[in-house]
Amino acid sequence: MSYELVDKLKKQYLAGCDKWYSSRWHYIEGCILKAYLDSYEQTGDETEYMFVKDFIDRLVDEEGNVEQIDIEYYSIDQIRMTAILFTLYKKEKDLRYKKALDLIYNQLATYPRTETKNFWHKTNYPHQIWMDGLYMGQPFYAQYIKEFAENKDYSDTLNQFKQARELLFDESTQLYFHAYDESRSMFWADKETGLSPHVWGRAVGWVVMALVDILELLEGEDVDVSDLKYMLQETIDGMLRYQHYSGMWYQVVELSGHKGNYLESSGTLMLSYALLKGARLGYLTDKYIQYGKAAFDGTVEQYVSEENGEVLLGGICKSAGLGTHPETGVVRKGDYDYYISGEPIVTNNGHGVAPLLMAFNEVKLLDRVVQNS
Repeated sequence: MSYELVDKLKKQYLAGCDKWYSSRWHYIEGCILKAYLDSYEQTGDETEYMFVKDFIDRLVDEEGNVEQIDIEYYSIDQIRMTAILFTLYKKEKDLRYKKALDLIYNQLATYPRTETKNFWHKTNYPHQIWMDGLYMGQPFYAQYIKEFAENKDYSDTLNQFKQARELLFDESTQLYFHAYDESRSMFWADKETGLSPHVWGRAVGWVVMALVDILELLEGEDVDVSDLKYMLQETIDGMLRYQHYSGMWYQVVELSGHKGNYLESSGTLMLSYALLKGARLGYLTDKYIQYGKAAFDGTVEQYVSEENGEVLLGGICKSAGLGTHPETGVVRKGDYDYYISGEPIVTNNGHGVAPLLMAFNEVKLLDRVVQNS
């Protein structure tokens, strides 16, 4: 399959600030930057590195302060962006980056938690675990300990994954619900289980990306990661039961084919990334490559197009959450209609383009292995 349009989108997207994404300290932009950093580490393309560095340097001042970080507000989302600074600090040895890394790590000491010791999703989402949050916070947490902590204790991270599995995994469907409220007070939460009503494809995508990234980070560390490997295998196998013949997954996974449900690109591409990277690093067997490749190719075939010289990725759920949005005041019920029609389907949003580029990095690594074999 030709990936000419994906290559073109990758180059065009570098100039997309203020059109497709913003100059802000936000997890979406953090994912975009990670995709280019991963590519840089594979290819040595300084253009990609400087894109990331220049982006960050617009937000971090000469003293290492980030105006957009509110240290009094607990948000797992702002941690994702901070993880970009590990690579910059390692290369530049600029203490500004270390100061911001320390700031966020130190906030974790007072971060509010559930009774199971999981981080709340945000201050305004108390007592709640969202599957998204595992990707937003845990890779940063593990990497900071690996690179800077005297005591390399990863037990907190391991426990948070373990508890998420215990609380949000449905044995009957082999799928993860989007979120859990231990207080059972939220209108979207089941009064007995505390669970949200549905399985959102992108929420599962966040989890499997977190798992493969953390497993890679912990290579060579003195820690038992067998539970993480099992969780990755179990989650992937559960999702493969619902993979569409096109290679993609539906927005609401367990209701595949229901009226209004649609094949969604961002969640599919996250799963593609995890499948391909997991197989490359040996956490999954080689047979899983075919499923990751089918997910990537299916998304490219269905949703990547060119209009007036500009390459576009469609089929992206712009956002999805639960409860009252803190900025807009919109009430997000978490029912089927909300996931299908309550959020717009958009083009070239970073939620989709970032995992497209991450998975593309893995596709290219796979192609090199084939060419050299």
